[in-house]
Amino acid sequence: MGAETLQIFASNPRGWKQTSYTADQGQAFQSACREAGIGPVWVHMMYLASYGTPDTDQRQKSIEALAHTLASADTLGAKGVVTHMGSHKGLGFEQALSRITDSYTRALEDSEHSLLIMENSAGAGGNVGNSLVELATMLEAMKGHPRMAVCIDTAHALTSGYDIRTRSGLDDFLAEFDRRLGLDRLAVMHLNDSKADLGTHIDRHENIGDGAIGKAGFEVIVNHPKLKDVCGILEVPGIDGKSGPDQANLDRLKALTHG
Repeated sequence: MGAETLQIFASNPRGWKQTSYTADQGQAFQSACREAGIGPVWVHMMYLASYGTPDTDQRQKSIEALAHTLASADTLGAKGVVTHMGSHKGLGFEQALSRITDSYTRALEDSEHSLLIMENSAGAGGNVGNSLVELATMLEAMKGHPRMAVCIDTAHALTSGYDIRTRSGLDDFLAEFDRRLGLDRLAVMHLNDSKADLGTHIDRHENIGDGAIGKAGFEVIVNHPKLKDVCGILEVPGIDGKSGPDQANLDRLKALTHG
């Protein structure tokens, strides 16, 4: 396809059972990536995790799963683990913050290198990470831990209220990101168009150019000078609606780049 970077699930994204990797498997995977010219590699956390939930059993399972996934990322040579933060179950972000901080701290203990990468959410319901303010608050609560980072999903950013489709809107967004978090914390982006429009808080991904961000919006994003060294990952339905990230979507993005 001509892809340069890769995101994988290290285990079933819809179940708690974890896959374990031997050192030999990790080395073989890293060798295959080098031979294919792919890197860095990112791991996406399972969808069940929720670090600030008042459900004690779910939170404990989430901590154990994140710890295992971070360790697996180390073995596989991945740069980091991208994770949704889950829901505070209606109790509010401030009520959940201490549980989230405790969850992150415990999960990071059994790994050495991989980043714990918080992904922004679309702003629906009780989800955590709906704004740059919430992401910055979690980073501050972790005392700026050196292995904490952020993933910005373009579809989520738009529907949570940030108009990143124009140069001025993206400039404002990145300026706020830099002020609150520091652009050095932006590890990776999910480059997804959105079926839903600005500020709707709906999480529905669309193929590049076919949604509310559009080709003009992605032309702004992929050519912004402050994003030139940030990896982009596709999480789109695919042109046929079945194949997911595909050659056509990758080609659409690359056609929008200037030089």
